[in-house]
Amino acid sequence: MNRESLVNEVASRTQVSRRRVSAVLNAFLSEVNEAISRDERVNLHRFGAFSVKVRKARMARDLNSNVGLRLNDRNIPHFVPFDALKDTVASQSPLSEEPARPESAGTVKQHAEETPKNRTDDLSAMMNRAEILANKGKTELAIQQYRRILEQHPGHTAAMGSLGRMYCRLGAQETAREHYNRALAIDSGHIDTLVDRAALYAEMGQFEDARTDLHSALEYDPYSYRACYQLGVLYITIGIYDEAIKILSRALDVDRSKAEVYLQLGKAYCHVDKHAEAIEHFETLLRHEPRNEQAYRYLGMIYDKSRQLDKALEMYRKSNEISLA
Repeated sequence: MNRESLVNEVASRTQVSRRRVSAVLNAFLSEVNEAISRDERVNLHRFGAFSVKVRKARMARDLNSNVGLRLNDRNIPHFVPFDALKDTVASQSPLSEEPARPESAGTVKQHAEETPKNRTDDLSAMMNRAEILANKGKTELAIQQYRRILEQHPGHTAAMGSLGRMYCRLGAQETAREHYNRALAIDSGHIDTLVDRAALYAEMGQFEDARTDLHSALEYDPYSYRACYQLGVLYITIGIYDEAIKILSRALDVDRSKAEVYLQLGKAYCHVDKHAEAIEHFETLLRHEPRNEQAYRYLGMIYDKSRQLDKALEMYRKSNEISLA
């Protein structure tokens, strides 16, 4: 879980806007940071404590020159988990010291009485189920689930925005836009919906509207990976390649595990004839996805331009093999 997913989860559970959750989280982290910088201990009941610990002076060795170095005393941040957090983690262990005992009929009955009759009433569980259906490509079933959520929670921004995304998948652009607009009328700073609506605008050729939504998303969270990535793709589409490189590089700083960003950065560098940088990103992409046809095709084009014909032919051959397969 990263910062963005944490904000999403808290907003979903509390039905508080992402903007407010993000503001509270920023204020919390700022207070913790300032307290630690003043050498104060920060205790969070049933969670843990943040404090400053002194790392004693020691001798180290420079690996390049093999020369000994003396490192002076220095302060480092330190976290100590409390027992409640330790117990929570320990309870998730896959190995149990004792075999599970079968429950008696009376215990099962007691659990049944304690459990709500309809588990789908739990908002978090309903959202999780809808997201699973959406990820599996079961769009119609996901739509039904999001509608159930909105029947019980009419102002749930994430559900409204996600419903728009499902309609977008079905090609119902106007219906999708209506749901995006409703979601943003409830929470104008809902980043996922701003990014989704921007993607829809770009698909419809309304590039300025798309750029406006993505800039709004980045005002709320300058390091939203999705917003950075989509804005970079948009800049490539409209031919603003230097800006594309800047914003895609920020997306890469946020998450280096996404293969898609290496592809787009490689394309942007190609457009400005920075072939060495383009090759670097396409080769990194191929380490993530060894059978990425586009990476081989772009590498073939680069080598073709620089008159490295043997390499170009090899890249084109691999691209064709993958396409035919």
